[in-house]
Amino acid sequence: MSQAPAIPLNEVIEESRNNLFSQDAIGIMFNNLGLIKFKNMLTMPNDGSVPLYTIFMKPDNTALILDKVPKLFPYTKGITLKLTAPQKRRKLITYLNDSILDFIDRMELETSINIIHELTANGEKANLENIIVRQKLATDPKEVPPLIRNERDMLLQMCNNRSKWVKISWKFTHKIFKIEVKNNTPIDSMGLSNIKEKVSTKLNTIADGFIGEIDDKIGAGLGLFFVNFFKDEMKEKYDFETIFRVYESDFGETIASLTVMFERN
Repeated sequence: MSQAPAIPLNEVIEESRNNLFSQDAIGIMFNNLGLIKFKNMLTMPNDGSVPLYTIFMKPDNTALILDKVPKLFPYTKGITLKLTAPQKRRKLITYLNDSILDFIDRMELETSINIIHELTANGEKANLENIIVRQKLATDPKEVPPLIRNERDMLLQMCNNRSKWVKISWKFTHKIFKIEVKNNTPIDSMGLSNIKEKVSTKLNTIADGFIGEIDDKIGAGLGLFFVNFFKDEMKEKYDFETIFRVYESDFGETIASLTVMFERN
């Protein structure tokens, strides 16, 4: 049954206004109906790809954006948030995820927000670590975790200044729901191999998600625990097929995607 997002809009707006960075933006990918309706407002890409209508989020337009974007869902096939600090915008991300699930009437997928928050936390952390390494702010790997905890605001500002971001994308119809979390720090081959191994491992308890984690990692393994249990739940309760992938793009971006299919081919 359809229901409204659990987080009050005024709390989302307050959080967004208090945690804005200059590169934060929301992108709207229109469907065919939207392309026809808003054709005169859109700049069509030269390569023939689908245009992404981007709006930079500012204190004076946040309320308007959050009011209008859900009303555009019938004309869209995707929404993208580009954020410097997604962990400071958790209410915003939850609000949009709930709004999308409400629109496609699939609130049984509401636990997907746990996966989104864990994947965005990992993406933000990877960007912070990359900034520390590039700026030579630590001489010992053991100095990195406390530096992230104690100097996070400073590091996030450096990420913003150097265009380090995390993008959360939703693509949705009444047949499919896809989440994609992308950050522009490449994942090393060992880390990618470790993730793929964990995704393919059957997890029975939350402790299983932390096997092999020997260093001080924030949230290490937890996101993959959520993914595996989410996939099992979707299959057992609703007979929905799911696909989870983690890979590196040709542009050095790390991408994690979760797709839920409501209908079989």
